[in-house]
Amino acid sequence: MVADDSDTGAPRDSRFAVVPRSTLPEEIANRLLMQIREQELRPGDKLPAERQLAEMLVVSRPVLREALRALALMKVVDIRQGDGTYITSLEPKQLISHLDFIFSKDSIALVQLVEARRVVEAGNVRLAALRISDDEIAELERLVDQLAGAIDDPERFSELDIAMHVAVCADADNFLLLQFMNIISTLGRFSRERTGGRRAVREAALRDHRRLLDALRAHDQDAAELAMVRHLDHIEAELRSAIDPGEAASLAESRVRAR
Repeated sequence: MVADDSDTGAPRDSRFAVVPRSTLPEEIANRLLMQIREQELRPGDKLPAERQLAEMLVVSRPVLREALRALALMKVVDIRQGDGTYITSLEPKQLISHLDFIFSKDSIALVQLVEARRVVEAGNVRLAALRISDDEIAELERLVDQLAGAIDDPERFSELDIAMHVAVCADADNFLLLQFMNIISTLGRFSRERTGGRRAVREAALRDHRRLLDALRAHDQDAAELAMVRHLDHIEAELRSAIDPGEAASLAESRVRAR
């Protein structure tokens, strides 16, 4: 519903409540995020023109522009020059893609990412062992064969490694777990860049994937979980070997505080 704004003469959309003129850009961004959470703004929706939206929110256009730029960096809105500003698809994988720079620089964050993978993948693989079909096993066999063929190509090996883990997660037939895995895979590409450079690491990963495949083929939940945990152990050990002493001390201190 659109109502008239007696102060500005501009139509006021009921979705955009008036906020104080002193509001910071972060508060404007939060107001728009609230509209999205309440599904008053949906993926693909086009926002009102900049002048109109600024009048609706009773803020200056520079403040609104700063708020929209922040939302654009978060992949919440898409600012299209000459067309307007749209709510994005809001897919989880897209929303977290801007965090890449954290994982590209922070070894501690990468170790914590492996911890998150333990929570998701160790439990997920138990479901996969129960639910995996013959066709899905055949697909994993194909991926393992391709991994073996890419042992001297770190970039290709990394792509196939990601595909293997996503496929195993999909074999559990749980939509939410698959979404978590897609996010983890997006953030985890930097850990693979750090650990996958040495051939010995790739050879170990290939052996791990073969053990995992054997367990899934046998529908053995315990063996599948053990194979996944050992694989993640190898990844974490390799990451820790690359952490400098200062970062290692910070990680140890954070774990002590968490207890």
